[in-house]
Amino acid sequence: MPQPQGKYTVQKRYFVVLLLAACLLSSCSSIQFAYNNIDYWIRWKLSDYIDLNSQQTLEFQGALNSFFQWHRQTQLPKYADFLLQLADKVDQGQLENPQLAPVEQEVYHFINSASRNAYDLILPIAAQLTPQQVDQLQYNLTKKQQKVLEKWQRSPEKIKRHRDRQIRRESKRWLGSLTEQQKQLIAAWVERIGYNPVLRNEQQLIWQTNAIDLLRQKPEGYLEKLRDLLENPEQLWSEQYREAQKQRKTQARELGEQILSSTSPAQRRHLSKTLRDYAQDFRVLASE
Repeated sequence: MPQPQGKYTVQKRYFVVLLLAACLLSSCSSIQFAYNNIDYWIRWKLSDYIDLNSQQTLEFQGALNSFFQWHRQTQLPKYADFLLQLADKVDQGQLENPQLAPVEQEVYHFINSASRNAYDLILPIAAQLTPQQVDQLQYNLTKKQQKVLEKWQRSPEKIKRHRDRQIRRESKRWLGSLTEQQKQLIAAWVERIGYNPVLRNEQQLIWQTNAIDLLRQKPEGYLEKLRDLLENPEQLWSEQYREAQKQRKTQARELGEQILSSTSPAQRRHLSKTLRDYAQDFRVLASE
């Protein structure tokens, strides 16, 4: 399943109907294990970009604790309900002509709700960053972007093969063994869509420059301006990039619909069971 690209790079390319679970699971096969350890992963990833002092570290951990308490109590039950509704639709035969746009909209609603809560908790810590920490953040963000670009430039064909394997692997997680037709659909999609991070890198640099300037200069109302950049990054997109993102979203949705409409009875049973199992995992996590 392609995973999404975007905020918190959770990722990152998506097979729309299963986006929510992919965001929470990453590459782990156990939701409960992944969820219970995701705060460690967040702290580890943050350390790649910036070194917090002891007070900032305590406040950041407190923010994470508050976020996950809220998320367990208010969001996970909604995710479980959502996955059960999807499973019911699978059982009712609605994959013959799947309509993924409404599903995608619901998933974005979940992600945006979680993001807004996270910004409430994290932005006050961002206000405490020193000029040296802001410089460090900018340097590491730029370095990470350059590494991604250089990796693609060295071996675009290798990246293409990796994308094909990744989509197959995630699709297999949800559907079980893939048919030759489904493998061919994925291969054709990867070949047709291609992958060129240059334009994305340019847009990320524009966003990054604006965000870093706010953190460095701290103009009046800068935290709200930073929040606006986080919640609405598309406001800085060029028309070329906006159109490219629109096309990629449409193309990803079409791939998802093609694969789902081609599923066998065994694959639909596998998908329904997986959705229900994950819904149960969310219920258990919500009760802990």
